[in-house]
Amino acid sequence: MSTALQLHHLNARDNRSKRRAMQTLSTGIAALDALLPAGGWPKYGLVEVNVQGSYTDPMDVLLPALQGLSREGRWLAMVTPPHYARARINTNPCVDTSSVLQINPHKGRSGLWTLESLMRAGHCRVVMAWPRCRTELMEMRLARAATLGRSLGILFRQGEPQACTSGCDVRLSVERKATGKAVFLLGSDGGKVAGIDLP
Repeated sequence: MSTALQLHHLNARDNRSKRRAMQTLSTGIAALDALLPAGGWPKYGLVEVNVQGSYTDPMDVLLPALQGLSREGRWLAMVTPPHYARARINTNPCVDTSSVLQINPHKGRSGLWTLESLMRAGHCRVVMAWPRCRTELMEMRLARAATLGRSLGILFRQGEPQACTSGCDVRLSVERKATGKAVFLLGSDGGKVAGIDLP
């Protein structure tokens, strides 16, 4: 049995109260919905995706949901996206690319201010970003902005997850495997709480 599957079984728990407390939308992947505490992505809120390894592409975890969200009449925004993310979204036939917005902030402008403004304004259904730094205050501000703007913020981070207080509703780690990917739900200490294998 794989490590991800072992963790999933060992850490299975009753999440019915969380499902009632948080509005969610399906990830489009049944196994991932079952892994997440509230049964899907938060409808409005903040998600952290830690990407392990230089050749790991996390977009497969997000694209099923992004396909539907791109057709809700609001922007799907990417802030300074890497090439792989830009290519995966703009070449996916099920994504409405007329709603895709790429933003490259001026070097002298605060990246946090840009993200916070996009999430809070209400014009973007999804805001994806690849920040190089993190603070608890930054994530709390972004989480509040996402809630007020009724948007879903997704923060991609490269490298090992940090043990820290987080303002994110969901923290995940995505790892590349010979047979596909492993997706792990993370705790506040950055440790793996539960996991699944995806093809």
